[in-house]
Parts: sequence; C-alpha cells; structure tokens
Amino acid sequence: MNDTMPVLTRRDCLLGGGLLLAAGSTSRPASATSNAPSTTQKLDARIADPSFNTELVGRLQGDLSGRQRWIHNPGFVYATVPGQGLAPGEFGRLLYRVEGFTARISRLTDDGSVEERSHSWMFYRHAEEDRWLEKFDNPWTGETLDAPPFRGGPSHSWLRPATGPELDGGAGLESTAFGRPTHLNWRIHDSNVWLTRHAASRLRSGTTVRNEFSIDQWICRLDHLLDSRRRHVPATYSWTSQAAWQPWLRMGNRPGGLLWRIDSVVLDDVAQLPTAFVDRLQKLLPGKLSERLSW
Repeated sequence: MNDTMPVLTRRDCLLGGGLLLAAGSTSRPASATSNAPSTTQKLDARIADPSFNTELVGRLQGDLSGRQRWIHNPGFVYATVPGQGLAPGEFGRLLYRVEGFTARISRLTDDGSVEERSHSWMFYRHAEEDRWLEKFDNPWTGETLDAPPFRGGPSHSWLRPATGPELDGGAGLESTAFGRPTHLNWRIHDSNVWLTRHAASRLRSGTTVRNEFSIDQWICRLDHLLDSRRRHVPATYSWTSQAAWQPWLRMGNRPGGLLWRIDSVVLDDVAQLPTAFVDRLQKLLPGKLSERLSW
C-alpha cells in the first residue's frame, strides 16, 4: 500500500479467523436436575453467534451509542530479512516507531450490521531518539530517504454478521475475511477474556500486488463484555501484522518485509492525547483534531 492511500485494510477492516469455544465460564453450572440451559451453555451459544460477535466488535472498536471516540495508536515497525545472521540488525531490526490517531463513530443498523466512519493519521518517529522522523537512512541500500510526513485517510465500512466486512471504495482489496460470518477466537480465564481475529489480505494496484497477514487482540473483563447496556467495552488492544516493504523504503525485490506492532487505547476525550503528538498533528494537519464525524 502506498503512503498516500488511507490506512483502510488494517484495524478497521481486516476481520477473520476460526472459532475457538471457551472451555467454560466462572459461573457455577446448573444442577443436573434442571432443564434450564447452564450459564456455560448460554455463553457458548453467544460465542458461536455471528450477530453477537459483530455487535461485540463494534462495542470494542468504538461506541454504539453514537458517541465519537478517539483512539491513540503508538507502535513499532521492524524489518526481517530471511537468511541473515543473528547479529544485531542482521535478521531483524527496529526500523522506526509510529504514532497514530483515529476518530471513529459507530452505529448498529437494522440488519444487525455495525457501520463505522473513521479518519486516521499516522506519523513516523525515530527508532531510538525522541523525535519525529524526517529523514531515514536505509541500512541495506545506503540511501538517505525522505520519510513521509504522515499517512492516513477517511474510512467508511460495515461489518455484516453473515458476510463479514465491507469497505466503501475497497476496489482491488481481497481478504480471507470477506464473504464469511463474523467470528472471534475466545479464551476465558477467571474474569478476563482474550479475543482475537486474524486475516490474510491482498491489495492489487496496477501491476503491484501486496500481501499482509494481521492479528487483532482485545483483552477485557467478562462482565463488561456481557453487559449489553455498555455500548463501549473498555479493553486493551494490540495489532500485529506481517507485511511487504513500504514503497517509500525503495527496497525493490529485496527479500524480507515488515512486522508491525501497534498497542492502542480508546479515549474518552482528545485532551487525553500526549502533548507532543497533539502539537505534531496541529502543525501538519491543522484543524483535524477538532473535526466532528457525521453520517
């Protein structure tokens, strides 16, 4: 994906994965003489229900009450080069850091789908120094490259219970999540839940084909997840992705690729964003922070 295109095939759109039923819940099962379904049976039925999983993703990613939410997305970008030694920087190295921001509104439609509108921006940071990345010294080619000032763009998407994600303007994008019911992998331990989804994707642009494999994970409290009155479920979120070289690195057909790791938090207010990040956003994209999304 070139860096003038929206970041649309990652956290907002790539869903998938099989179904791993939870081994049980912390609730005491119903007695053997009862004809009523046990708490565990009820939970297993919800886990297997694409409509429940669809709504849950909407509650994890945003706020189905219609309230605009803001997400802070800091992370790291590593390079891996097969066949290299294990000396520092040969097989794998940290190339640079990233810091991003997403504004999102969400709603549940009459057919049980989750509709989202969002706008995302991401800036590059030096791998080791506390500064924004303006120039990047490519260790493999010896070139000094201009780092893109930012990447991002608007997104309008739907998550359907029966057919998975749909993306407005997603021509050229293929994904193993498309055309399939919405499922999550579940693991429950005591009062906590680990939820994951994964998908392989391919983006075609002219003669260029770029593949990517992504994993999303949320960790949240079981009681929050099961409380339907909560239109947003607080969670810790991480995104890991194996992807091709970014075009601006000018790596050509060199073997290897990138490993992305993003750890995000959904904020109640933009005032919770780090001051340095707000200053950068206001400098490069003035007025964007105060924009309100609408349907």
